[in-house]
Amino acid sequence: MARKSDEERLRELEEKMEQIKARKQQVESRLKEKERKARTKRLIEVGAIFEKHFEIEGQEEAEKLAIAMKLYVSKNKEKILNMTKEQLEEWDHKRYEKVSVSS
Repeated sequence: MARKSDEERLRELEEKMEQIKARKQQVESRLKEKERKARTKRLIEVGAIFEKHFEIEGQEEAEKLAIAMKLYVSKNKEKILNMTKEQLEEWDHKRYEKVSVSS
């Protein structure tokens, strides 16, 4: 059995490196695709929640409401996130009563 020359070994290693690079690219592509699908799912879920609670009927309405709420949310985000759903619903109900009485 003849030994391989250095040139043959080098060529084989280069071929293996190309194969590994191709496999790496495939794995990276799959990861990016999974991340893209997860983001799309998140956007749909968040959009559905926003649409449900604010009875949004279009992109323009959503954009206007988002801009209007941005300042309030950024100032109160920690407080809101620390509340339970029940506390938020009770808080919303109390605020609605105050608006109805003062109108």
